[in-house]
Amino acid sequence: MCEARVILEDANGNEVEAFEDITTIVPENGALKLFDLYGGHKPVTAELKEVRLLDHTVVLAKLGS
Repeated sequence: MCEARVILEDANGNEVEAFEDITTIVPENGALKLFDLYGGHKPVTAELKEVRLLDHTVVLAKLGS
């Protein structure tokens, strides 16, 4: 399968697994819109930090508080 899990990293560098089964990430209005395997979506105010292709993991750095 090609779904990814998304990890959010806070300002202190702590990583928290936030989402699973993400199939698409689209930049939209200064945020990233995450789409999951089941058709759901959620906007996240973050920037792309790292993509780990072998682990199917995307790391996002959370913006703001």
